[in-house]
Formats: sequence, C-alpha cells, structure tokens
Amino acid sequence: MYSYSLDSGSKRIVTRPLVALLTLCAASVMQPVRANGDTTTKDVQFDSQFLLGPDGRSIDVSRFEKGNPVVPGQYVVDVIVNGNWVGRQAVKFGARNGANAALCFDRKLGERIGLNFDVLSPENRTRFASANVDECLDLRSMVGDASVDFDPSDLRLDLTVPQIAVKQNPHGYVSPELWDAGVPSATLAYNFTGSRSTGGESPDSQGYLGLNAGINIGSWHVRHNGSMSWSTGRTREYQSIVTYLQHDVPSLRSQVKIGDTYTDGQFFDSFGVRGIQLATDDQMLPESMRGYAPIIRGVANSNARVTVTQNGIKLYETIVTPGTFEIKDLYATGYGGNLLVTITEADGSQRSFAVPYASVVQLLRPGIYRVTASAGELRDQQITSKVKVLQSTVQRGFTNLLTGYTGAIVAQNYYSALVGVAVNTDFGAVAFDVTHAHAEIGPANNSSGQSFRVSFSKSVPVTQTLVNASASRYSSSGFWTFRDAMLARQAIERGNDIQWAGRPRSRLQVSLSQSFGQRWGTVFMSGNRVDYWGRGGNDTFYNAGYSNSFRSIGYSVSVSRQRVGTTSAMSNQIFASISVPLGGNGHTSTLTTTFTRDDDAGSTLQAMYNGSAGDYNEFSYGLTATRARPGSSADANAQYASPYTTIGGSISRGNGYSRATATLSGAVVAHPGGVTLAPSMGDTVGVVDAPDAAGARVENAPGVAVDGHGYAIVPFLTPYSLNTVSLDPRGLPLDVQLDTTAQQIAPRANSVVMLHFKTVSGRTALVTVHLPNGKSPPFGAAVQDEKGSDIGIIGQGGKFFLQGATDNGRLTVKWGNAPDETCEFSYSLPPRDRKQLVYTSLDSICTAKASRTEHVTEAAHIVGSPDASNK
Repeated sequence: MYSYSLDSGSKRIVTRPLVALLTLCAASVMQPVRANGDTTTKDVQFDSQFLLGPDGRSIDVSRFEKGNPVVPGQYVVDVIVNGNWVGRQAVKFGARNGANAALCFDRKLGERIGLNFDVLSPENRTRFASANVDECLDLRSMVGDASVDFDPSDLRLDLTVPQIAVKQNPHGYVSPELWDAGVPSATLAYNFTGSRSTGGESPDSQGYLGLNAGINIGSWHVRHNGSMSWSTGRTREYQSIVTYLQHDVPSLRSQVKIGDTYTDGQFFDSFGVRGIQLATDDQMLPESMRGYAPIIRGVANSNARVTVTQNGIKLYETIVTPGTFEIKDLYATGYGGNLLVTITEADGSQRSFAVPYASVVQLLRPGIYRVTASAGELRDQQITSKVKVLQSTVQRGFTNLLTGYTGAIVAQNYYSALVGVAVNTDFGAVAFDVTHAHAEIGPANNSSGQSFRVSFSKSVPVTQTLVNASASRYSSSGFWTFRDAMLARQAIERGNDIQWAGRPRSRLQVSLSQSFGQRWGTVFMSGNRVDYWGRGGNDTFYNAGYSNSFRSIGYSVSVSRQRVGTTSAMSNQIFASISVPLGGNGHTSTLTTTFTRDDDAGSTLQAMYNGSAGDYNEFSYGLTATRARPGSSADANAQYASPYTTIGGSISRGNGYSRATATLSGAVVAHPGGVTLAPSMGDTVGVVDAPDAAGARVENAPGVAVDGHGYAIVPFLTPYSLNTVSLDPRGLPLDVQLDTTAQQIAPRANSVVMLHFKTVSGRTALVTVHLPNGKSPPFGAAVQDEKGSDIGIIGQGGKFFLQGATDNGRLTVKWGNAPDETCEFSYSLPPRDRKQLVYTSLDSICTAKASRTEHVTEAAHIVGSPDASNK
C-alpha cells in the first residue's frame, strides 16, 4: 500500500519514501536509510543491476543515494526528544544545495521541546532571537552533540539533545508561549426542561431554562450564567448567577475578573461580589500539580427533577432517570457554602439533602502559592443594603512538610482575620487554623469571637484506604461570618429581632473509603453533624455502603440515617441494587433491580431496563416499573444525542397522577468560519475546520461529527494543557483525504480555538498502467502530473494510487533519463458518486512520449465490488 502526504507550502502531493525499493536494495547497502538533518550523511550507491527496465536496462535510482529524499516543505510530524514524545507539530524543511532538505530549527520548536536557551552561547541566543520566520537554523550548530533524524515514512522527527540543554519541567508542562488565545467568537450553551403534570386539583406546567453565554475578543472574555424558571400560576423569574469580563495573567498565574463573581470559599464562606477579582488559577500549573472538583450523587425513584441551590439561588436543574445519578458539570460559583439538593419525584413528592461545598485545605509543593483578592460590593438576593467589602487570601508551600495560609475580610463595621498551617505527617495531612471576627451588628451590639477548624486527610495506597475529616468549632456566640453579620444588621435596621437560632455552632464531617481489590469490593462511610446556636438538637446524616461485582454483575447495598432540626425524628433508609448487563453488538443494555426501605415512604421495589442503539450509541432509552406503598407506577424515557443537540423526553404514570417531560440541551458557537451547533460545549472549546470532510467523527468527543460546512465543536478542552484532537476518517467521501488525523493545542481558559485539518479534495482511483507491449512499467518508476510534480510510484503489476486528481488529465511515467524511459497516458474518471464506498479502478496504456498518442481507458470498474472482475 502506498501513502502520501501534502506539502502545504507548495500545495502539491508528495510521495513518501519508496520503502519497498530500499528493502530490495538492503542487501547491497547493509545499513538503515533515513533522511537526516545531519549534513555529514554519507552517500550510498545502489547496484543498479538489481532492478532492470522492460528492455533490460537498469533503472535510475540515484535520487535515493542520500537516503530517503526529503522534499522541501512543511510536514506535520511526531516530535521525539531523547526518546520521549513531546507532541505533534508542523515543522519546516528547507532546501540545501546538493543534499536533502534540512530541518529548519526555530525558537517555537525550541520552546516545544523544552530547550534551555540559557546554556547556549550569547551568539546563538542572539541568532534565535533575531532569526526571521522563514530562516532555517541548524540545531547541530546551535547545540553541541545534538542530532536530527527524520523518518518521512512514519512522519517521525527524532531529536537527540544533551540533557543539560533540555529544561527539567514537571510532567504535563506546556510553555506559556504555546498557549493559544483563540479567535473572536460568541458562545451559548442552553439546557431546557419542560413538564406537565396532571392528577392534582388542576394541571400544572413547569419550565426551566439555563443559559451560559460568552463573547471572546482577543484575550478578553465576557461570561454570563443565568437561569429562568416558570410554573402555572407564577410569573417567569430570571436569575443572574454571574456576569463578568475575564482575562488571564500568565505572569501571575492568575485570572482577573470584573463584574459579578463569587469569592473563593476555601477559607471563608463564599459570597457574591460585584467588583474586581484576582485569583491564582491552578490550571496554569502542569497537569501533575492540579487539584480536583466535587461531584453530587443521589438516588431517584422515578423520572425526577433534581435542583441544586445555594443561598436561595438556583444553580442547576436537570431531569434524571430512576436509580442512582451523578452531577459532574455543576457550574462552580466558589469552593465554599453548602449546596441544597432537592429531588422532586414524578408524583410531586420532594426530599432534600445538603452537600458541603468545601475542600480540605490542601498542602502545596515548596514554592507554589495561591492568592485571591476580591474587592467590590456585596451581591446577595437576601441583602438589600450596599456593603463595600474586601477579601484576600494567601497560601504558600514552604517545605515538603509545611504550608502556611492567611486571609482577611474587611467591610464597614466588620472584619475577620484567619491564620493557619497545614502539615504533612506520617499519619496524614493535618491543617489547623483560627479565625477572629469582629462585627458591629447594631448601634449597641458589638460582637467578637473566634472559630477553630481542624482538617485531616489520609490516603494509604497499599491498603487503598482514604480518610477525610473536618471539624469546626465556633468558640462563642460572638463569632459571626460575614454574610450572617450582614443579614443580622439588615434585620435590626428593619426593626426585627436578630435571628440567633440557625447559626452553626460546630460542624463535623467524616468520610472513609476502603477498597478490598477487584474481588472483594469497596466499603464507604460518611457522616455530617451540625449544631446551632440558640436551638437544641442538630442536623445529622450518616451513610454507609458496600459495592462489588461478580463477573459482569454489579451489586451494592447502603444504609443511611438523617435528622433535621429538633422536631424531626431519625429517618432510616436501606437501599440495595443488582445490575445485570444484557445484549451485545456494541450496544449497552442493563437490567437493574433496586429495593428501598424508608421509614417515611415504606418499601419500594423497582425494575429498570436501560439500553442504547445506533452506530455510535446515540439513542438511549429506559423503562421502569415501580411497586410502592401508595401504588404501582411506570416510567419511560428516551434520548437522542445528535451531532448538533441532545433531545429527550419521559413519561410517568402512577396512582392518580401522570407527568410528561421534554428536555433539550446543546450549544451554539459563532466563529470566523460561521455558526456551528453542538450537543455540548464546556468552558474552553475547539472548532475543527476540515473542508469537505463532512461525516468524519471526532474521536475525543463521542457523538460529535464534522458538519456539512466542514466544522465540528470539540467540547471540554483542558486549558493550558496539550489537548490531542483526532478525526476518524471513516465516513469520509472516498474523494477526500485528511492530510493528518490528529492535532495538539493548548488553549487558554474560556477561549475558542481553531483546529485546521488540511484535506486533499479530489478524485481517487487505483490505476493499472500497461506498456504497448503488454508489460508493466518498471517497479519504482515515478508518476508525474502535467506540472512535473511526483504524485505516485509504480508498484507491482504496474499499479499506483491516484489521489487528489481532476476528472480527467494526462500523466507521465518515468524510470530513467533516456527518451525511451518515459511514457504518457491520459485518464478519464466516471461521474462522481458521493455514496460510492470503494475506489474506482482504471486500466491505461502508457505510450512513448514522442508519439503523443493518447490512450484513454473506455471503461472503469469499482475495486472491491462483487462483479468488478466481470466489468
């Protein structure tokens, strides 16, 4: 099989090396042949008697005497440095007199491979800095003992560089010079849910629309996140969650935001600010040095609505199918503050639970820091007064064992200060901090107090044990958090009593996970207890469970206890499930049975079947049958994830009620090439630009394909990291070939970056060439187009692959310099059929160039068709 690459500089098709020819000649040269950037490559002479032409004369193979010929131009290659793959990049090879083209080594390539410019001589540093874009620098002359080895057959560039000349960067490091700011663009992600219920006093309709919009101009990004809710008897209400102008500051490893944002709640409770914020962005760190994001988990008994709110603001809403669910794409408003998760079942019943939205203080590596600073006006729906506020935190790693952190909040008649340390010990990571706060609640009500907090985290890889614990104790009732103090001050200004009850007095959170290996499963336990000032009782939640699998059958069991406030008793729940995979042929289908025993709702038994269909599992569906104390119910749901949007629906029917729900989610991206639809987007987006490649699938994004305009949206790119985006050529028309199927890019946060995939768009065919005497041209003869450019090589039986051609044309076959070692033939391809699944095959007679007699194949047949041999 013969393969080709596109020379983007000259826009011509260039054949890759004649591997088969060199294999035949290996016995005479007895050494590997590569195209080197090294100017000292020794010439190799081939024994021309090994390959003879049709008249017995030898074939001219002199063009291979200097290894595989490298044609000047640009190549997209895998770059290997000292045996380590560092990425895929377009590199240029420049022409040299009397030799193969040589690698043009520039500063961009030096940054990509991590070249340490400080070890270069002053003269060479100056040469790098002052070199023109088109100027070719020689790596060997710049760095002693360096070498270049290019294998054009595999598009592999091996660079050997002395260790002292390569920077020792952490795993996943990407030079800021490679960060891509993207293109001018506008984005909109949407999530719509609408439902209609019957069975009550009157039918009820509800709706929710979540929007995440953005505009990018240069390195400036405008972002807005909001939602609208409506229901029967209530007016539409739109809530703006965040709206800000954002720009990254690489020199400070930070992001600056101007507008409506939330403070970092890692040390203080998170609150909204309208103003300016500067915060360290850990995404700019190498991948091996970053943190984590939380996940919300729960169990639904029907096609239920799950709503997530924080401080009365709805952050997220979705419809989930019966069984366990996970929410991984919650919009992050801050790292602190409890989230209230409400599950509304199809019959209208509701239950809620709180998710602590805070992380244990993390240790930092020596020299690593985190800084946040927010200044502006307090933004809270429940607080109407205009309060100016400033918050700042600093965290720094001093040694491998010690990290220090501090912070402060300053506002009118309020301040709080925090200081703490985190220590890495043999027993685990321990953090301790103390916060002092002073608040003037009213004219004669000044209050001061302290809060103490201890956090513990321990992971034991050998036993696969993970323990996290956090305990907070407010030393006196005089300690007020900033938001609580502002609420109390507003109450006094309105003539109301201060609501002392409901302020946390102490808080304890514990979680434990223990894995016993693949055979014995995993045990998990968690607990949360909160005591309050001014009231008895506490909020308590305990949960413990076990999960495992036997072959492909999964099963789990869990128990939980919950109590809220002083009036409610402990509520106990037992949950058990078993899941059996069904079906095959690449489609996922499972049968799951669950049993739930609840003190309030009684016993519930469910059987759920979930499956998928389609070539890419784009169709999903589910059926659920439930038997519970109030009566039996049934649920059905279906979803279709197209390359442009995701649409779904569900129906629930039970004892005295019914409910129908419709969902629609997706994204719209406007970019320099037009407007493209996508099923999802994320914060950082890639736009594939592959002309005429409609139908090609994006391997990194399931369900995403190139549309009829040649564009596709790649969602959820990782900022400041190398992202590899690959296209699957299956599904492409036969007359379109991708020059490369993979690209790498390191986008900046919130950017929209273009990924240009060059395509060769033209007719393709498998051509068999015969000479007038019936014989085939010599093996290895070059095929040239009317411009004299090499476009193919004659293989066994006179066959070669014609690619990127017009409907008809004239080609030349050349196997020597003598006049009788050249012939010509014309070809004419049948009408184009875009549904054709196999290549067209042509038979052509190649005549002497001097005769100028044209022989055009009258008939063409399709390679691989059942009756091809009979045509």
